[in-house]
Amino acid sequence: MDEAFPYETPVAAVDVGMDGRRLENVAAVFRRQQADGAFPGGQLVVRRRGRVVLNLACGLARGWHGRPSQTPLPVRADTPFPVYSTGKPLAAVVIAMLESSGVLSVMQPVAAILPEFAGLGRQAITLLDVLTHRAGIILPQLIDQHEVWADPQAVWQHLLATPPRYPRGTFAYMPGEYGVILDQVVRRLCGRGIAEVFADDLARPLGLRNLRFGLHGHELQDIAWSYWLGGDRLMIAGMNVAEDFEVRNNSAAVFSAGNPAFSMVADAASLAAVYEFLVAGGRSRDHRQLINADQLRLYTTRQVAGWNRSVGAYLSLGRGFMLGTAAPSFFGWWGSGGCFGHPGMFSSLAFADHTTGLAAAIVTNGNRGIGDFFRRSVALTHGLRRACRE
Repeated sequence: MDEAFPYETPVAAVDVGMDGRRLENVAAVFRRQQADGAFPGGQLVVRRRGRVVLNLACGLARGWHGRPSQTPLPVRADTPFPVYSTGKPLAAVVIAMLESSGVLSVMQPVAAILPEFAGLGRQAITLLDVLTHRAGIILPQLIDQHEVWADPQAVWQHLLATPPRYPRGTFAYMPGEYGVILDQVVRRLCGRGIAEVFADDLARPLGLRNLRFGLHGHELQDIAWSYWLGGDRLMIAGMNVAEDFEVRNNSAAVFSAGNPAFSMVADAASLAAVYEFLVAGGRSRDHRQLINADQLRLYTTRQVAGWNRSVGAYLSLGRGFMLGTAAPSFFGWWGSGGCFGHPGMFSSLAFADHTTGLAAAIVTNGNRGIGDFFRRSVALTHGLRRACRE
C-alpha cells in the first residue's frame, strides 16, 4: 500500500472519470466559503476509484480572531478536527461487523443483551430502533452537565433511571443517547467499547491512524477548535445547543467520553478513505473483505424516512447512516438517493455515493446551525456528484 495513504498526491480528474473544470469549481467554492467567514479553517478531500482527486486544507484550526487566545494554528492535511456526529454511522459499522459475524442481531431487544435496560417500558426497544433513532430516549437535562459525559457509567445509570421521552417507534434523533446504548451493548458482548473495537478491528487494518473516537494520542490543544458563529438560541432535541457551545464542545469531557455519538476526531482524508471502503462493499485496499457486503448494504439503504421530531426536518435513514433523497438533501439538490453519510455538528460531513462510487469528506470548524450548514455543504456535494462523468 502507498505509504502516504490516505494523504496521497491528487491525480488528474480525468484519471478517475471526473470533469476537471467542475471539480475546480467545487474547490473554488470551498475556498471562497472560508475566505468569506463561513468557517475559520477546513479540509475537503475527494476520492474515486481508489485514488485521491482533490485534497484541500485552508485557514486556521485554532487562534482565529484571538478566540480562543492561542497562537494561530494553520490547517494541514492531517490536522485532526472534532467531527462529532460524523462518527455515528461508523459506530453502526461496528454493529454491522458484529452482526455479520453472528455475535448479535439488530432485531433483538436491547434488554436481551442488557437486562437492566428493560425497566420503565423499554423492554421491547431493539437495536434496530436505536440505529434508526426510533427508541424515543433523549436526555436533554444533561446538556448543561457536559462534564458528566466523561463518565460513561454515570451517563448509563442516568439513562436507566430516566423514562423514554417518546413511545418506541417515534422518529426522534438521539444526539448522545444513541452512542451510550450501542457502546454498552458492545462492551457487554466484547469486553471492549466501540471506540476500542473500531480502532482495533477497522481503523487499524485500514491504515487510518487519524480516525478515532476520542483523542487517542492527540493533545487537546492540537486538534481544531470548534467555533460558534451563530445566534444565541438553537433548539435541537429540546436543548439549546448554542448556549455555551464552545465551552461544552471543546471540553476534554467530550473526547474522554469515548461516546461514538459525538466524540470522533478525524481529518477529511481519513473520513473520505473509510467511506471509499464502505462504498466498495467493505473490501479493503489489500482486498480483504472486512464486512459482509450484503450486510453492509442494509446499513446504507433506507430503513425509515419521515419528519424527525428532534431535528424538525424530513430525514431518510439507513442503519446509523443519513441517506440522500429525490428532493434536496445534504448530498445534493436532487437525485441523491444513492448517497449515504452523516453530518457532524453544523460543520462537517462525510459521505459516499453508490451511484457514482464517489467518496468525500468536508471538515470545518465553523458552526451556525442546520440551515447554514445545509446551504454550504449542498453547494459542494451537488457539484462533486455532477463532476462524475462516467
